[in-house]
Amino acid sequence: MSSPGYNKKIQFRAGAEKDAAEVLNNVHMGGINTSELAREGLIEMLRRITTDEDKIAIYEQYSRGEISEDIARTLLGDELDHMAEERRDFEQATQLDTDQFFQE
Repeated sequence: MSSPGYNKKIQFRAGAEKDAAEVLNNVHMGGINTSELAREGLIEMLRRITTDEDKIAIYEQYSRGEISEDIARTLLGDELDHMAEERRDFEQATQLDTDQFFQE
């Protein structure tokens, strides 16, 4: 994991994509922020390829403190909150007094 303030570069070869961004930057009023577009696009693709099994593993790593909330939220988005809520609900349900529930 990276320390605060440390930026790792993710690089790839951009051909037509870079040219298209330059054209759009030139015609778009005020230009475009290609760094922000790249960041948002990467987050979208990471979330798109994350399977249900991946999500569970990521949430477990987050719960154990192995990855930060920022990393978990990047990969899971709002699902992080939903998973935490489901976990709390489950834990509360396991603590219910089952003596009051019976079958005839």
